[in-house]
Amino acid sequence: MMTPRIWPDWLNNIWAKSAAKGAGGQPETLAEHTWNVLEKLAETIRLRPALPAQIGVPRLWHCLFWAAFLHDFGKAARGFQARLRPGGEKWKHRHEVLSLAFVDWIAAAFAEEEQRWLVAAIVSHHRDEEDIQQLYNSIGDPSDRSLIGLVAELDEPTLRGLWRWLAECPVNWIETLGLVAAGISIPALPPEGDAVRSVTDQGAANIRKWLKTYHRWVDRTINRSDEAAVQIGAIALRGHLISSDHMASAHVGELPRPQLADPDRLLAGWKLSLDRLYDHQRASLNTRGSAVLMAPTGSGKTEAALLWAVAQAQSHRSVPRLYYTLPFQASMNAMEKRLSEDQDGLAAPFPGQVGLEHSRSTLAYYRRLLEDDYSPQAAAREAKWRKNLAQLNYYPVRVLSPYQLLKGPYRLKGYETLLTDCFEAAFIFDEIHAYEARRLAKILATVKYLRENYAARFLIMSATLPQLLRDQLAEALGDYHLIEASAATYAQFRRHALIVKDGDVLHEANLKRIAQVAASGQAVLVCCNTVDRAQQARQQLADQLRQLKAEVKVELLHGRFNAEDRLRKEGLVREATGARSTQRQALVLVATQVVEVSLDIDLDVIYTDPAPLEALLQRFGRINRRRLKEAAPVCVFREPVPEKPRPYDPELIQAALRVLDRNQYHLIDEAQISGWLDEV
Repeated sequence: MMTPRIWPDWLNNIWAKSAAKGAGGQPETLAEHTWNVLEKLAETIRLRPALPAQIGVPRLWHCLFWAAFLHDFGKAARGFQARLRPGGEKWKHRHEVLSLAFVDWIAAAFAEEEQRWLVAAIVSHHRDEEDIQQLYNSIGDPSDRSLIGLVAELDEPTLRGLWRWLAECPVNWIETLGLVAAGISIPALPPEGDAVRSVTDQGAANIRKWLKTYHRWVDRTINRSDEAAVQIGAIALRGHLISSDHMASAHVGELPRPQLADPDRLLAGWKLSLDRLYDHQRASLNTRGSAVLMAPTGSGKTEAALLWAVAQAQSHRSVPRLYYTLPFQASMNAMEKRLSEDQDGLAAPFPGQVGLEHSRSTLAYYRRLLEDDYSPQAAAREAKWRKNLAQLNYYPVRVLSPYQLLKGPYRLKGYETLLTDCFEAAFIFDEIHAYEARRLAKILATVKYLRENYAARFLIMSATLPQLLRDQLAEALGDYHLIEASAATYAQFRRHALIVKDGDVLHEANLKRIAQVAASGQAVLVCCNTVDRAQQARQQLADQLRQLKAEVKVELLHGRFNAEDRLRKEGLVREATGARSTQRQALVLVATQVVEVSLDIDLDVIYTDPAPLEALLQRFGRINRRRLKEAAPVCVFREPVPEKPRPYDPELIQAALRVLDRNQYHLIDEAQISGWLDEV
C-alpha cells in the first residue's frame, strides 16, 4: 500500500472509526480513513481515466477528490468523538452535514456549478436527500438552533489542525496517489484565523446555505431534469464516493487489477492456439462492439464469449469490468467456479478476480469452502466476506443474475454504486432464451439504457434464437455483429436422434422398457413435468429393476428437496454420469425441470414428458454431451398434455409436438432449431 510522505500527526487524536470497526481491532484516525478512501478513489480513477470527458463532467475527479477529502470532517465534533470511545453514547447529528461547514474553505477552487456537485457528494454519501431534509428542516427549526449547537462541538484547536491538514498535505497526497494528471486543482485556503472564524461565527449559516444549494440541486438535477448526461453525471458523482468510502471502511486492500486485455493468456491457459479455434471463436476474438453469438451446444461458446470480452480492451487498457449473467443460481455457481478455479488441468481464466452475486451466494460460497476443508466456522466467516466483496464492486469479473442489474433503473438501494461500475463494462448474457417475456423485456430495456448511457458493450449468446427475439435484440443493442457457427460446425455437433413415442412414460410397458435399457448398462434420464409424476416414475422403475435383478441406482431429483439433499444428489449423479467423470456407471435419473439448469451431466438416453420446445431442447442437452456416440436417442412421449396452462401452456406443447413429428427419426441439426422456434 502507498504511504504519503507528509502526514497530519497532529490529528491522531481525531478518530473516524472506533476500535470495533477499525482495522485489526484498533481505532482508525480521521486521516487514516480519509487516505484509505482517496486510495480507493484513485484506483477507480485508473480504471476509467477518460470518464469525465465521456460523460460531460470534465472536472469530475476534481470534485470527487475534494469531496472525499472533506466528507468526514464533521466527525471531528466533540460528540462524535465521544461516541467512538468506550462507553460513548449515541450521537444525534449527521457528521456529513457538519462537514459542509468546511466547504467555504475550498469553494474558491470551484465554479458555481462545481460547488453544487461538491456539496452534493459530501452530504449524500450516507443518506438520501429526503432523510437529510427531514432531519435539518429550516421550517421546523427557523433559528437553526440544531445547527448552531452542532457547530459548537468543533473546538478551535481541532479547527486549526484541520486547516493545517488541508494546507500541508494535499500536494504530496495527490502525487503519491498518482493523480497529478487527473485535473485536481489545489485551492487557495483563507488565512488560518479567517478560516477558523468562518466556522465558529458563520458555520451554521454556511451549512444552511449549502443545504439549500443541495436541495435545489437535487430537485433540478435528479427530480426534474430530462438531460440524461446530467443524471448520469450525478449518479457517477455519488456512486464513486459511496463505493470508495464503503471499500475503505471494509479494509478490502488493494483492488485486483483486471486481467481483461490479454487473449494470449486465456488461450495458453486453455492449451489452445489460434489455429485450433472454431470459426465462431476466432470471429469473437476479432469483434469490437456488441454482438450476438449463435453456436451449437458444446462448441465452446463460453470460451468464445471470454475471447470477445478481452477483445473489447482499448489502447492496451483492460476492460474495467466484466459481468457474466445467467438465469439460474446453479448456473451461476458453476460458472463462478469455472472462471476462478483450475479444472481438468486447464488454468482458470480469472483466478482471484471473480465475484458471485445472487440471493444465496453466501450459501454457495459456504458449501465450496467446506469442500476445501474449511471448518464450518471459518467457512461461514469467509463466505460472508466474499459476498461482501462482491457487493462492494471489488471484483473485476462478476457472475450474477440480470435481475441484479435491474436495481439500477428501479433506483433500489445502492443503485448509484452499481451503475457507476457499469461504465465501459463488457456484459455477457448466457441462456438469454430462458427468461419469461415480461422479465426479458425489462432486461433488454436495461441493456439499451446501459449501452446508450454507460458505453457498455454486450454479447448475447445462445445455441438458438428465434427471429422474434433477434428483432428485440436489435432494438436493445443497436448496431451489432452477428457471429454464427459455420454449417460444418453445426454438422459436427449433431448428436441426438429424435424419436416421438405414443402414450405416457408412466405406462407400465414403457417403464419396463426403460428399466431394461438401464439394466443393459446405460445411463438413462427420465424427465417428468411434475413432482408427483417423477415420484411415481422413480418408485415403479426401482420395482422393475429389482424384478430384473439389476443393481442400478435410481435417483430422484426435483425442486422440493432441501439444499443439502439436492447438492448431495447432484454430486452422486455427476460422479456416475458427469461430462468429465472417469468412472461412469449405469444409472436412472428421474427428474423434473430442475435437470434443465446447468447440470454438468452426460447421459446416454432420455425419455421425457411432452413440453414446450425450449424446455425439451434443454433436457436434450444433458444427453451425449461429450459425443461419445455418433447419435443418442432423445425420446419424447405425446402424453400427457395438460388441459390447463400448468406447468406448461398446452398450445405450446402441441406446437412443439407438431414440429417434432415432422423431424423425428432424423439427427437434430441445431442450425435448424431457430426455424423450429419461429414456427412455434
